[in-house]
Amino acid sequence: MMHAPTIWYIIMNTNRARILRELPGPHDPLPAEITMQGRRRNMADIIADQPTSSFASAGGGRRSSVEPGSDPVGEDERIFIGELQDFLTKEAAAMAYDQLVVIATPDAMGKWRAQASPDLKRHVKQEIIRNLVAFSAHELVAAVRALVKL
Repeated sequence: MMHAPTIWYIIMNTNRARILRELPGPHDPLPAEITMQGRRRNMADIIADQPTSSFASAGGGRRSSVEPGSDPVGEDERIFIGELQDFLTKEAAAMAYDQLVVIATPDAMGKWRAQASPDLKRHVKQEIIRNLVAFSAHELVAAVRALVKL
C-alpha cells in the first residue's frame, strides 16, 4: 500500500527560510518550524568598511574612486541559498521528505532555480512566488494552505 508523500514547505527570501514539515489540518496544533538565517549585510555597511578613494603613487597624487570588485550582498544570498539547498539535499538522502513546495520572493526563487541541483529539483512539486516570510505562524499556515489548493 502506498503512503501519502511527505511534503515539506519551504518559505523563503534571499536570507531567511522557514520550513514546515507537513501542513497541519485546520484544527491541529502548529508544527515546529525549521528556520535558517543567512548573513545579512547591506551595501552601506560594506561600502563604509572599504576605502572610497585611493591616491595614485605617481602623477602628482591624483585621486581615483575605488569601486567594490564584487557583489557582496549577492554573494551572501547565494551562499545562504546554497546552504539551504545542501541541508535539503541531506534531508532528502535521509528520506525525511518526498516532495517540496517552494514559496519564495521573486529574487529568491530566481536564485533557488539557478542553484538547485537536478536531484533537488526532482523533489520540487510546486513553486509559488509570494513573500510570506514575515507572517506569524498562524498566518503562515493559513496562507500556505490557501496557496497550495490553487
